[in-house]
Amino acid sequence: MATFAANDTLVKMAAQRYPLGEVIFVRGLFTIAFIAAAMAATGQIRMIRGSMNSRVVARGLLEGLAAILFTSSLLRMPIAEASAIILISPLIITAMAAFFYGEAVGWRRWTAIAVGFAGAMLVVKPAPGAFNAWALVVLVCAFVSASRDLITRNLDPKIPATVVSFTAASAVTLLGLGLGAFESWRPIDSSGMALIAVTAAFLAVSNFFLVLAFRGVEVSAVSPFRYSLIVWAAIGGYLAFGETPDVLAVAGAALIVGSGVYALHRERIRQRQLAATAGPAA
Repeated sequence: MATFAANDTLVKMAAQRYPLGEVIFVRGLFTIAFIAAAMAATGQIRMIRGSMNSRVVARGLLEGLAAILFTSSLLRMPIAEASAIILISPLIITAMAAFFYGEAVGWRRWTAIAVGFAGAMLVVKPAPGAFNAWALVVLVCAFVSASRDLITRNLDPKIPATVVSFTAASAVTLLGLGLGAFESWRPIDSSGMALIAVTAAFLAVSNFFLVLAFRGVEVSAVSPFRYSLIVWAAIGGYLAFGETPDVLAVAGAALIVGSGVYALHRERIRQRQLAATAGPAA
C-alpha cells in the first residue's frame, strides 16, 4: 500500500506536466522493462507463453481499466479522497464472493458492507455544490479492482507472480497508448523521464506484491491491510500538493475502514465456527 501511494503521488505530479495517456504509456514501458529484467534473471521469462490463459488476460485487462479510471480521477480530486473511495473494494469483494462463489455472508457483514458504502457516499458527497463526478469514477474503479482481485485468487498457483504482473503491465501500457491517441503528446525532458521511471519502479513492486498477497488465501484475510493506503495517501497528498481532506471525507474514510475491519472480524469468527463444526481430521 505504501508503494501504491508513492506511485499515485508521482503519477499525479507527472500528469500535471504531461498528458495522462503519455505518462501511463511511458511508465508502462519502464514497468515492462523492470519486470522483464526480473523474469530474465530468475529464468521465468520463458514461462510467459505457457502461462497465458483467459483468466490471466482478463485480470490484466481489468488492471489496465482500473489504472485508467483511477489515475484519471487523481488529477481531479485529492489523493486521500480517491484512496478512501477505492478502499470500498474489500467490501465489494465480500459481496461478490457471496454472489459468485457462494461464500457465506451473514447479516452482520452485509450491514458492514452497507455502512462502508455509506462512508463512500460521504466521501463522494452527492450534493449540489460539493459533488465531484470523478468520485463516482473511482467508485466504478473499486468494482473493477474487486473483480481483478477475485480473479487473482483463483489463478493457477503454478503461474509465477512475475508473469501475472508482466501481463498486467502490458495491458496498462496498451490502454495508456489508446488514451494517448486522443491527446497531444509533448516531449519528455530528462527530469520528467526520471520521475516516470521511479513511478514505474514503484508500480512494478506494487503489482508484484499484490499478486503475492491474494494468491491461494482467503481474500477477506488479506483485504483489510489495504486500509493502510489511506494513511500513505494522505501523507503523499499533503507533502506533494498540500491536500487536506475535509471533515466529511475523514468521516467517510473512518466508516469505510471501520466497516472493513469489522467484516474481517466476522469472517474470522465464521472460520473458527466452520473449523469447530468440521472437527479434527481423521
